[in-house]
Amino acid sequence: MTVAVSRGAIATVAAVVVVGCGGRAEEQVFTPADATRIADVRPDMPGWTWPQHAKKHVSSGSQTETQATDPLDVKLTRQTGDIVRLGAAASKWKDADKLANLAAQVFASRDEAHELMAPLNAYSRGWGKRFGRITKDEEIDGLGDEAWLLRTETNGTEVTYHWRRGNLVVEAHLDCFGYCPGDVDAAARAWVNAIDEVAGSES
Repeated sequence: MTVAVSRGAIATVAAVVVVGCGGRAEEQVFTPADATRIADVRPDMPGWTWPQHAKKHVSSGSQTETQATDPLDVKLTRQTGDIVRLGAAASKWKDADKLANLAAQVFASRDEAHELMAPLNAYSRGWGKRFGRITKDEEIDGLGDEAWLLRTETNGTEVTYHWRRGNLVVEAHLDCFGYCPGDVDAAARAWVNAIDEVAGSES
């Protein structure tokens, strides 16, 4: 499973809650510039060394820039083709032992971001089933809204997180296929927490 990010799928993250007039809680509204800011969060895991520079991709408007041919891509495109995406950014760090993908997408509204979540989870689940054995597939707490975790065993350990904050959806994926010191699950969650902290901060 190369993950939605590297397959041209979708992802978005982060919103912080602030109190508006009258005491009503309002969510932070994210912009395409926020997607770029969030996608720059480099993996930082104790005992793990990552490349300093990432391969980056920034897009705006339509979420499908090339014609999908794989059945999983085609299904995701069909299910989410009407969602209005304002912009997206993705970064990839890779060496001989491991890969980290991070993608952030900003949508026209929180409802449209919500509409993406179930199809995106199913998309990643489909790749996990195709290439490996799924060991975790569950909703999680303590990470934005609609946070979800997928863990698979292939030729190594892969961990994928999806979560939403307002009109932002984020996908973070860690694939350890070689030698990786320490706990892959703990390392992935530490990176995800760092991403979410940046996402929740003001640009």
